Amino acid sequence: MFFCVLFLLLWSDVFSQESSKVRSKGFVCNATYYHNRFENRKTSSGEIFSQKKYTAAHKTLPLNTLVRVTHLENGRSVLLKVNDRCPKSGVIDLSLLAAKRILLHREGTAKVRVEILGNEYFDLWEKQDELFEMFDRVEMNDSVRNKYLDSLIFAHDNKYERTFLFAYYIRLATASDREEAKIIIHQLPKEYQKLSKAVKVYNEKFYYINIGPFISRKSAESVIDKLKERYPLAHLIKKKEK
Repeated sequence: MFFCVLFLLLWSDVFSQESSKVRSKGFVCNATYYHNRFENRKTSSGEIFSQKKYTAAHKTLPLNTLVRVTHLENGRSVLLKVNDRCPKSGVIDLSLLAAKRILLHREGTAKVRVEILGNEYFDLWEKQDELFEMFDRVEMNDSVRNKYLDSLIFAHDNKYERTFLFAYYIRLATASDREEAKIIIHQLPKEYQKLSKAVKVYNEKFYYINIGPFISRKSAESVIDKLKERYPLAHLIKKKEK
């Protein structure tokens, strides 16, 4: 619960102004998803279609346009590249992977909002698997995960924050051996236990206790503030994602 509240407090109004600007360019339509018979076929852009990629087909949107597709019922979003043509007007056809990310595969069709994004968001589009894996690992509910994705897309001062290229971790403490590391992690609140890992220091016998990853520096720093009293040596580390 604390983890969810933390994100809600951090991102409740971070994207409101920019979000309204971009969404004014969007439109509502029906969404479906590809049949498996199209696997490995050539798309209109010349790419080979794969159900495991974040792509979509639309009748009129320019090829290679990047869009955000949001399920209007559950609010889940996914970023997709339009690389194929759909013969039907008023329909966007998603890959199976994309459909699963927004739970469209359970219904077959649903109303979605489509928003056009700039090319500067292609890095985020490519990193989505890591984001969704993190969402699942910490068991975020739909409301929190939606706000978190919003926070990456709609940043302060109309600036695009490339924080997703890096992962932020909290270096919580040092343990003399694996057993001590397990004890330290077990004493943490449950929401942090899931994010904690004992990392053995190269050529040494001791371990670092790291909490993360946090894609947002602000969210990591807020957690440090909560833990500082008990772990005064806790500090932020930043790693470039591979």
